[in-house]
Amino acid sequence: MRSSRTTPASVRSCASTPTSSRRCASRSPGGARPVRPAGGAMDPTHALRPSLEEAREAWTKLVDADAEQVARVREPEPAHDFYAPVAGTFRPSESSAAEFEVLASLAQPEDRWLDIGAGGGRFALPLAREVGEVIAIEPSPAMRRVLAEGVEEAGLTNLTVHDARWPVEGWTEQADVALAAHCLYDNREPLPFIEAMERHARRLCVVSLARFPRGVQFAELFETVHGEPFQALPALHEFVALLGALGRSYEVRRVWAGWLAEPINPEQARTFVRRLLWLRPGSDKDRRMCDLIDRWWGGPDGVRLPLGPREIGIVTWRTAGG
Repeated sequence: MRSSRTTPASVRSCASTPTSSRRCASRSPGGARPVRPAGGAMDPTHALRPSLEEAREAWTKLVDADAEQVARVREPEPAHDFYAPVAGTFRPSESSAAEFEVLASLAQPEDRWLDIGAGGGRFALPLAREVGEVIAIEPSPAMRRVLAEGVEEAGLTNLTVHDARWPVEGWTEQADVALAAHCLYDNREPLPFIEAMERHARRLCVVSLARFPRGVQFAELFETVHGEPFQALPALHEFVALLGALGRSYEVRRVWAGWLAEPINPEQARTFVRRLLWLRPGSDKDRRMCDLIDRWWGGPDGVRLPLGPREIGIVTWRTAGG
């Protein structure tokens, strides 16, 4: 399933089918545990090859557990647009360059791409310079504003933006490639999402996911502040299991995105982590978090948060027309 372009040498790739014993991603924290039959003995074949219903149910349980935890520990009121404070960080940047290099290797000059959950144009904007047309779908008003600014600044005429959430009822546009980058983690019904991608992609579906979901780096801090274990969302490992249970033949290309954590201003660090821990500035838990950040990661040159580069998997599979 390789494209005609050369895949970057920095990318590690492995192909898989639903019956293969090879997997490209290690188990994510918080992943679903293998089902054990009555009596406690594990059937290894069953554990490694879940049925579609088991994979779907396990995914949904992880998403629901996260949502229930957030509702339980959240201090600030839910924002009308969750991404408004950080929409500007979803522009194209050096941190997403390695990921985009893989996407560009899959593109053909005459292609029409559908970018689902396009955000601030992290991939839609550079893709528009590589292909014939990009159709961006983005439900966040703040993200759409950032994307519209990028389109205007670049003078692009082949990129259109739609205010919608995928799957879109009554959607009729067809594309050669359907891309969903980092927008499936908290989707509790992934199968309709995937099936809609396949219906509207003539050649290829592409899903990009991190090996570990948001907040995992701060799981210990979360538990210390909130007094309960962190509930991780599904990510790359779980998506590959779901796709295998669907019977799709797929390929996973891996890259490292981001950079080693540099020291940042303590207030910047607190603002960043506060959002991941769902805290209100000045609350008792917030003061506890600030103290722990200073003690665990603070230094004379600032705060070094445990971020570092992220391992990203770009999962591709051909559609019926491809």
